[in-house]
Amino acid sequence: MGYRYDDHDWALIGQLSRQWGLDLTAYKRTQIERRIATFLEREGFVGPAAFVQAVQQDPEVYRRFHSYLTIHVTEFFRDPEYWERFRQAVKSQGGEYWRIWSAGCSWGAEAVSVALLMEDLKLRYEILATDSDDLVLEKARQGEFPAADVDKIPQPYRSYLEAKGHHWAVKSSGSNAIRFVRHNLLTDPLPGEFDAILCRNLLIYFEREIRLQVLSRLSEALKNGGLLFLGATETFLEFADFGFQVVAPSLYQKVSASGRKSSRNS
Repeated sequence: MGYRYDDHDWALIGQLSRQWGLDLTAYKRTQIERRIATFLEREGFVGPAAFVQAVQQDPEVYRRFHSYLTIHVTEFFRDPEYWERFRQAVKSQGGEYWRIWSAGCSWGAEAVSVALLMEDLKLRYEILATDSDDLVLEKARQGEFPAADVDKIPQPYRSYLEAKGHHWAVKSSGSNAIRFVRHNLLTDPLPGEFDAILCRNLLIYFEREIRLQVLSRLSEALKNGGLLFLGATETFLEFADFGFQVVAPSLYQKVSASGRKSSRNS
């Protein structure tokens, strides 16, 4: 049998993570504990004490740990029918300029999807794409994607891409509009005010209280009339408490100030 973890072990890892800006209590415990145990076993650490000692000697160990813990399942235009609803909502609003936030952007597929959509609608825009994981942000900033990933992009949008060897990249007009920045959605100050926020398939990993705190922060960061685009399985009954009305499944519009305030920093 492998190493058996107890509450003291989890507390030790939790304390270390907080020192590095990651609050493990925000995530569903059974899920995060399973991923921690898998990582430590994969890296050859016999228990948390050995892991903590290794981090003190080499911070790169913690970067790998953080990257493994923060889930990065993403793809271009994930759930295409939901993207079509988002496109129609953006098109109907129009506007001269859109400020868009891709929160929890991972390696950039979501931000690139938005850029391609905005290019196709001939709208002026800028995209702030944020994540707390430095490793995936490094990949995102490279801005090149293998052909297998590009196959998932609907044909009409591919004219806004260009070949770079065996990879593809967004043409300069679109790539220059995306800025990748390290940001902790739970604790860092809000990065501005936006016309649209995409936070897809991230809230499902949080405990309910944390989900509501994040929704409150996202509402604060949206302009009145702004759009909030969540994942296909992410619905919440308290949308009116945060000043939202439903536009379509997983798509909300801010119509008033939030009635709730986040207890975390803003």
